[in-house]
Order: sequence, then structure tokens, then C-alpha cells
Amino acid sequence: MAGGVDFGMAFSAHATVGKSVRDAGRFLGSFPSSPTAVACSDWAITKAKNLAIYGKLNPGAGDLPLISGWQTSDVTVSFNPADCSTEDYKITVSATAQYSTLALGAVLPGIGTLPLRAQHVESAGGFDGDLPP
Repeated sequence: MAGGVDFGMAFSAHATVGKSVRDAGRFLGSFPSSPTAVACSDWAITKAKNLAIYGKLNPGAGDLPLISGWQTSDVTVSFNPADCSTEDYKITVSATAQYSTLALGAVLPGIGTLPLRAQHVESAGGFDGDLPP
């Protein structure tokens, strides 16, 4: 039973990593790509990393990461082309997290943590139209 709970918690943590990078990528992709590439700014990248790790753009001092031990340094944001010089650049958000197992490490020595990884690619462009009624 402990193995089933452990597997379920690991699966949930992996889903959280995937959702987090998708949310961060969509946030950056929501900015207009011209005349200036706002998504490529340090401000936007910092907000996207906060969104991925904490689930909010402006975390407070007492806010905990969505996965224990997760930090903004575990999230990578890259652009293609790197200088965001074209109107249709791509945004790639990648993240890694370490899941500490509950029971698997006791049964199989050396497997105390599992690396979780996710990546999302988003097209730049922003929302240029009107909202639907």
C-alpha cells in the first residue's frame, strides 16, 4: 500500500512540474512579440519562473514552492532566436525537480529520489484580438 501511495505522490509531482512549465510558457507567450519582445525581458522571465515554482507571479516571503525543495534556479527559459529578433520566435521553458520517495528507497537502496523533468515550447505573439462576449 505504501508503494501505491508513493507512486501516486510521484505521479502528482510530475504532473505539477508539467503544468507549471506550461503555465510559465503560456504566460511568456501572451506578450505581444512586436515592436518589442517583452517576454525576453528579465522582468518577464523572473515572473514566469515564480509562476512555475510558486503558482503565482509575486510570491510572498512565506510562500512555499509547489514541490518541496523546488527553486527558481531549477527552471530554464530560452528563446529561438536567442535575441527575440523575429516576430515569430519560440519560447522554451524547462524544469527539473527532485521527488523524495517515501518507501521505494527503503526497499531499493540508492533510489531515494527521482528526477522529474518537463519542457514546454510556446510560440510568441500575444493576444491581439478582442475578448469574446
